Amino acid sequence: MLEDYANIFNRRKLFLRFNGLQKAFIEKHKGAKIKGGIIAKHNLFIHYFNEYKYHLYSAYYFIEQLEQLEKAIINQYKELKPFIDFHDETKIEYDSFIVHEYSLRIMPFLNTMFILQDRLMILIATYTAIEFKDPIKNSNELDKDYKNRIKNYRSKLQSFASYATNYYGILKEFPDEIGELVVKYWKQNGQELRKYRNLEQHQFNLLEEAYIIREPNERFILYLPDNPNEQNFEKLTYDKKIIAIDFFKSEVQVFHDFVEDMMKIIGIKPEKHEFASNFSPKSSFIKEYNEGDLMKIWVIKNEAILISVGEKTPDGNAAKLNMRKIENKMNILKWEIK
Repeated sequence: MLEDYANIFNRRKLFLRFNGLQKAFIEKHKGAKIKGGIIAKHNLFIHYFNEYKYHLYSAYYFIEQLEQLEKAIINQYKELKPFIDFHDETKIEYDSFIVHEYSLRIMPFLNTMFILQDRLMILIATYTAIEFKDPIKNSNELDKDYKNRIKNYRSKLQSFASYATNYYGILKEFPDEIGELVVKYWKQNGQELRKYRNLEQHQFNLLEEAYIIREPNERFILYLPDNPNEQNFEKLTYDKKIIAIDFFKSEVQVFHDFVEDMMKIIGIKPEKHEFASNFSPKSSFIKEYNEGDLMKIWVIKNEAILISVGEKTPDGNAAKLNMRKIENKMNILKWEIK
């Protein structure tokens, strides 16, 4: 359950500096006149920050699911093992419904890491109040061409690859230390992870080289191709024996260190995680609601919390927020496809 990951992250000391980013942002703007565009940027930052934490928790959740599914695959294999007549096989090509469940978690994990890469620089730019300026129009450039160039430039600002490759010199807006860190991460790790996401998303399913390895220990292994840029399926190679789960866990750790180093550069102090410390963005506009306008149901394990708007205060400037708990009996999903 994702709500457990606040405690898991605290126990493992994961992304504690990143978690301090929101507090630092609020402290940074304390006492400033909150109006117009400042309100919009403040709300946008809080929205991006909470969304980012959700994706961080999700990435680790998918990794844990992959680990549990690997154990389930081995347990399934061991049930079958007494009925298998082995010879000298060192590996067994293995396919089952649990392997397919395993495969279904790979794309969400890779997409989540893709999102985490892309959103990071947007958060940092918002925190540091960096304003990107559109490229200047060339003297002989047609209006139509210039508009398309501006559109492409603004779109590129949403991609981590643009920062890592210093598209239109956008890294110069950031401190030099951050620029060096971004380029280093991209060259050594970031782009490789992205290649596997693009391969799975646009070319081929990664579930091709899946085996039970018998030596030195029995283990389920999915190998990743050595050349994820390859667009011809028949030319994919697996000589490097890249084990998917090992690669994913290593890349998550590298990304964690990269993000925490970046937070350290901009002076963010560590803060413990608190699960769902914020309500939905609408809650900040609670005074605009009347009794009966708003209902939120928040299910956490064995309980559900109901949130609704009650009567307004005598001065009419704020609404009373009513909360109560009820029992939740449905904690797991049982799939039944007909």
